[in-house]
Amino acid sequence: MKRHLASHFASLLLLAALGLTGCDSMPGEVHGRLGPAPETTRTFQADPRTVYDAARAALARMEFRVTGGGPAQGRIEAVSGLSKKDSLQGTRQISISIRIISLSDGGSEVSVELKEVIEENSADRPGFATETKLRDTPYSEVFFGGVAQALAPPKKG
Repeated sequence: MKRHLASHFASLLLLAALGLTGCDSMPGEVHGRLGPAPETTRTFQADPRTVYDAARAALARMEFRVTGGGPAQGRIEAVSGLSKKDSLQGTRQISISIRIISLSDGGSEVSVELKEVIEENSADRPGFATETKLRDTPYSEVFFGGVAQALAPPKKG
């Protein structure tokens, strides 16, 4: 019996060692895909309240609905409209969390986290959804472009 347990333990130890060795051979790829999503951050040369208003304007152009936060809190929570999944029974939505921090030079740092919210079968199981952090998505670039556009001085013409 002891010999049988020892052979199982040795096999498990060997598998664990091989698994860890495989991770070391591709550290960037494994950590890049399985690690935390990179936080998207930009700096703007405007006070936090002005940046907050510009962020709200950018979200409105993207057709996101603000669900929480405020200028005093330095954060905004918002969601996109619902879209139907391919199965026509589920829904998909994008949520965005924005943090605005005042910098010592009078500027503001804006951090964005985007999540995809999927409800597979809203007809049979309403309210059961999964959230997944989005990586490499154009939403953050569109948002930051909208903030920059809202902060730009009006064109004289």
